[in-house]
Amino acid sequence: MAFRFRFLRRLAAACLFLLAGFAGGWVSATVFADSISLTRLVPAIGPGLVANQETPPSLRQQFRVFWEVWNLVETEFYQRDKINHTRMIRGAITGMLASLDDPYTVYQEPELASQTNEHMQGRMGGIGTYLRITDGRAFLYKPIKGAPAEAAGLKQDDEIVAIDGEPVAPMIAGLDVNEAAVKVASKIRGQAGTQVRLTIRRGDEVFDIALTRADIVVPGVEAQPVDGGIAYIRIIEFKANTVPEFDRALRELLPQAPNGIILDLRNNPGGFLDQARAVLGRLYDGVALYEQNSKGEITEIRTVGGDIRAFDAPIVVLVNGGSASASEIVAGALRDSRPNVTLIGEKTFGKGSVQNIYHLSDGSSARITFAHWLTPARTEIDKVGITPQYVIPYAEDPVTQTLCVGDRQPPPGMTTCADNQLFYAIRLLRTGEAPPSLPTAAR
Repeated sequence: MAFRFRFLRRLAAACLFLLAGFAGGWVSATVFADSISLTRLVPAIGPGLVANQETPPSLRQQFRVFWEVWNLVETEFYQRDKINHTRMIRGAITGMLASLDDPYTVYQEPELASQTNEHMQGRMGGIGTYLRITDGRAFLYKPIKGAPAEAAGLKQDDEIVAIDGEPVAPMIAGLDVNEAAVKVASKIRGQAGTQVRLTIRRGDEVFDIALTRADIVVPGVEAQPVDGGIAYIRIIEFKANTVPEFDRALRELLPQAPNGIILDLRNNPGGFLDQARAVLGRLYDGVALYEQNSKGEITEIRTVGGDIRAFDAPIVVLVNGGSASASEIVAGALRDSRPNVTLIGEKTFGKGSVQNIYHLSDGSSARITFAHWLTPARTEIDKVGITPQYVIPYAEDPVTQTLCVGDRQPPPGMTTCADNQLFYAIRLLRTGEAPPSLPTAAR
């Protein structure tokens, strides 16, 4: 009997508690309807109702403030049409990586990630030109030889006024030069065989032109023989097609028994490490670099050989402040590993860190720095750069006329081009005469 009485008493207490909760909710809804709502309470409650369940348990407390702000935007921000969840998320990712204070750990939104991937594969659907953005306007820059833009007669510095009737200026208003270039390029690029109509301004003339997009192969290597039986090879960038093009250049030039090779890495921003290792593997067999991770562990990374070799010919490597990353690896490795290699030019950029590129589920990508590089002699590259044996600032000195290389054209009335760094490289290989390098104190 006593047990039954206790049970009924507890049941009555539970019912009273539920009734009190219901009454409190009814009063709140009736009396305070204009100032209190469940959605307004969510930010104060915390992220429990909305938190990403993939957040590691150890970080959920730290993530509370993120979700609190997210919920405040959701419930409080008055311009509802300005809320774009995708932009909010991408902005948060960009800010997160920027907080690491590493310029090479970055996030790329899907459009830019796609363009970067196409570029690094060495192929893209488009009209075959680089772009220059200046003062909110878009210009053609360096049309690629044989591509639709050049074939149609478009020229460097032609202004692109509109694309398929859409004016460019308002399209890129308020964007920085990189964002603007991505925006314009995305409008011009497309599947090979389709058309794009450009409105072009050239001086005082404005005209429309329809171009058929093509599958553009962006060259990674330029090569030609130069004066005195010397092979000139310029690597523009270490892309997916660099090694096949480098091999092709060696097959064309080596049968001519060159007295030396000029490897031009000026303004080469780098690229894929595997391509750099394979280029080195054509020039020597051994250590390409050392990789040091966040724990201080050092891993030896060797060259990757092929079926063609140029192990014996003297080499002059041309570098400057635009030589970075993989091009610095190649320059430093050749300097450390082959006694008949000479570096001429200016100190390199100093990017000695290595990133993994992760392709994310929405087509965007994240580049995360995970290690940095050392040359075969275990010297630093990052934030230091490589100083050539002969430091010669670039100058188009009339007394240093030499063969025009690549797509460079001679001035009117001339058949040669002025390039003092190339001039001294050729002279060193032909005669052994040392270039007039700057003194150490002036470097």
